[in-house]
Amino acid sequence: MNDFEARAAELLDEATYGYFAGGAGDEITLRDNVESWRRLVLAPRVLVGVKERDSSVTLLGRRRPHPFLVAPMAYQLGAHPDGEIGTATAAAATGATYVLSSQTTTDPREVARAMGEADRWMQLYVFQDRAVTDDLVQAAKDGGYEALVITVDFPTGGRRERDERSHHVLAHPTYAQLTKGPATPAERHAMHDPSLTWDDVAAIGEAGGLPVVLKGILNPADAERAVDAGVAGIIVSNHGGRQLDTVLSGADALGPVVEAVDGRIDVLVDGGIRRGWDAAKALALGADAVLVGRPVLWGLACEGAAGAQQVIQQLVDELDNALALLGCPRAEDLDASFLTRRG
Repeated sequence: MNDFEARAAELLDEATYGYFAGGAGDEITLRDNVESWRRLVLAPRVLVGVKERDSSVTLLGRRRPHPFLVAPMAYQLGAHPDGEIGTATAAAATGATYVLSSQTTTDPREVARAMGEADRWMQLYVFQDRAVTDDLVQAAKDGGYEALVITVDFPTGGRRERDERSHHVLAHPTYAQLTKGPATPAERHAMHDPSLTWDDVAAIGEAGGLPVVLKGILNPADAERAVDAGVAGIIVSNHGGRQLDTVLSGADALGPVVEAVDGRIDVLVDGGIRRGWDAAKALALGADAVLVGRPVLWGLACEGAAGAQQVIQQLVDELDNALALLGCPRAEDLDASFLTRRG
């Protein structure tokens, strides 16, 4: 996995690589997202019989072949000419549910056509110009997207100093249609609606007519509120370390959130998952599924759709291998008994 990122850093210009790789502030949370999974230590069982293994999970009431989703990521044509079509078809080929960013550089309907009947969700930012959000919801409905993933941790953008230093501009024509022209970091952040509340979430879900998943939950109190709001699921996430530095990692926030939800809705997690055994740890902590972002993007940057597919398939294969070596043939049987914490 690390080889893909190292090569991507060489292939992409400094500003573009910095946009994809960077985090907020001193990037403490960015680093801790990865390190927090490493602090969790696996405790295998033996002599169980693991010849037949099953990585499948149930998510939003549907059986999925494994727990991996491709996380929403903006500006993918900036990484490779295959762009969102590349990562979407890679997800389809490997059985991963694909989450398309509302800051896509490819029309959501084109992405849907490329995926055929494969599972896909649509991520939404809620913009001050609600007509833009409404258009994205309609595109999701037209494109057969299964769910709306509303990002709720972005009332305004974090201090991403790499972007500030590089003056990075998203200028791809498709994205420019959304921003009414090339957009600097400050201009992009100003598009978001800082007045968003729980009432808005309910209204968007009702208008869209699709299940709603909230992305950006770290506090158990918000997890409880999400259950009360009637959403289908939540994603424990700190936005890839790109918003407020020094917040909880996904791995550290997950357990208390799972406890608060108590099985009433689906709980997913993202942030720092780099290997299949990281996903096993997330499932053992009570997650129903995991989202992976940057590793897939580095695969895309290096080899287009084929590189993205290789990354996803490696994660799937590593999870299968972890199930065998953990003595837990079914992914859904992973629990806290398979974990301890370093130190």
